[in-house]
Amino acid sequence: MVRSDIIKKVAQNTGLSNRDAEKIVDTIFKSLIEYLVKGERIEIRGFGTFVVKQRAGRIARNLKTKESLPLPPYKVVSFKISKELKDMTK
Repeated sequence: MVRSDIIKKVAQNTGLSNRDAEKIVDTIFKSLIEYLVKGERIEIRGFGTFVVKQRAGRIARNLKTKESLPLPPYKVVSFKISKELKDMTK
Protein backbone atom coordinates (compact mmCIF):
# COMPACT_ATOMS: atom_id res chain seq x y z
CA MET A 1 0.00 0.00 0.00
CA VAL A 2 1.27 3.44 -0.92
CA ARG A 3 0.11 6.97 -0.07
CA SER A 4 -2.23 7.17 -3.08
CA ASP A 5 -3.93 3.91 -2.00
CA ILE A 6 -4.56 5.40 1.45
CA ILE A 7 -6.05 8.53 -0.13
CA LYS A 8 -8.37 6.46 -2.34
CA LYS A 9 -9.48 4.36 0.63
CA VAL A 10 -10.22 7.46 2.74
CA ALA A 11 -12.18 8.99 -0.15
CA GLN A 12 -14.20 5.81 -0.67
CA ASN A 13 -14.99 5.29 3.01
CA THR A 14 -15.93 8.90 3.75
CA GLY A 15 -17.55 9.98 0.50
CA LEU A 16 -15.11 12.87 0.25
CA SER A 17 -13.40 13.91 -2.96
CA ASN A 18 -9.88 12.67 -3.61
CA ARG A 19 -8.58 16.21 -3.11
CA ASP A 20 -10.20 16.49 0.34
CA ALA A 21 -9.03 13.01 1.31
CA GLU A 22 -5.50 13.94 0.22
CA LYS A 23 -5.57 16.99 2.50
CA ILE A 24 -6.63 14.80 5.42
CA VAL A 25 -3.95 12.18 4.79
CA ASP A 26 -1.27 14.85 4.31
CA THR A 27 -2.30 16.56 7.56
CA ILE A 28 -2.06 13.28 9.47
CA PHE A 29 1.37 12.46 8.01
CA LYS A 30 2.68 15.98 8.66
CA SER A 31 1.48 15.78 12.26
CA LEU A 32 3.18 12.41 12.75
CA ILE A 33 6.42 13.73 11.28
CA GLU A 34 6.24 16.86 13.43
CA TYR A 35 5.90 14.81 16.63
CA LEU A 36 8.70 12.42 15.62
CA VAL A 37 11.05 15.32 14.82
CA LYS A 38 10.37 16.66 18.33
CA GLY A 39 11.32 13.21 19.68
CA GLU A 40 7.85 12.51 21.00
CA ARG A 41 6.21 9.09 21.20
CA ILE A 42 3.18 8.35 19.00
CA GLU A 43 0.77 5.67 20.17
CA ILE A 44 -2.08 4.58 17.93
CA ARG A 45 -4.26 2.13 19.87
CA GLY A 46 -4.83 -1.12 18.03
CA PHE A 47 -2.02 -0.35 15.55
CA GLY A 48 1.25 0.31 17.35
CA THR A 49 3.73 2.79 18.74
CA PHE A 50 6.34 4.94 16.99
CA VAL A 51 9.33 5.96 19.12
CA VAL A 52 12.48 7.93 18.28
CA LYS A 53 15.54 6.08 19.59
CA GLN A 54 19.08 7.35 19.95
CA ARG A 55 21.77 5.09 18.49
CA ALA A 56 25.25 5.35 19.93
CA GLY A 57 28.16 6.54 17.84
CA ARG A 58 30.58 3.88 16.69
CA ILE A 59 33.67 3.23 14.64
CA ALA A 60 32.94 2.06 11.09
CA ARG A 61 35.42 0.61 8.65
CA ASN A 62 35.75 1.37 4.95
CA LEU A 63 36.09 -2.15 3.55
CA LYS A 64 37.94 -0.99 0.46
CA THR A 65 40.66 1.07 2.16
CA LYS A 66 40.48 -0.56 5.64
CA GLU A 67 40.29 2.97 7.08
CA SER A 68 38.41 3.46 10.37
CA LEU A 69 35.84 6.24 10.42
CA PRO A 70 34.01 7.53 13.49
CA LEU A 71 30.24 7.68 13.06
CA PRO A 72 28.41 10.16 15.31
CA PRO A 73 25.33 9.21 17.34
CA TYR A 74 22.10 9.32 15.34
CA LYS A 75 18.37 8.91 15.78
CA VAL A 76 16.11 6.28 14.23
CA VAL A 77 12.35 5.81 14.27
CA SER A 78 11.28 2.51 15.75
CA PHE A 79 7.84 0.89 15.42
CA LYS A 80 6.38 -1.62 17.85
CA ILE A 81 3.26 -3.44 16.70
CA SER A 82 0.30 -3.51 19.10
CA LYS A 83 -0.82 -6.76 20.69
CA GLU A 84 -4.20 -6.56 18.92
CA LEU A 85 -2.65 -6.19 15.47
CA LYS A 86 -0.07 -8.87 16.24
CA ASP A 87 -2.85 -11.30 17.15
CA MET A 88 -4.74 -10.48 13.91
CA THR A 89 -1.70 -11.21 11.74
CA LYS A 90 -1.00 -14.66 13.17
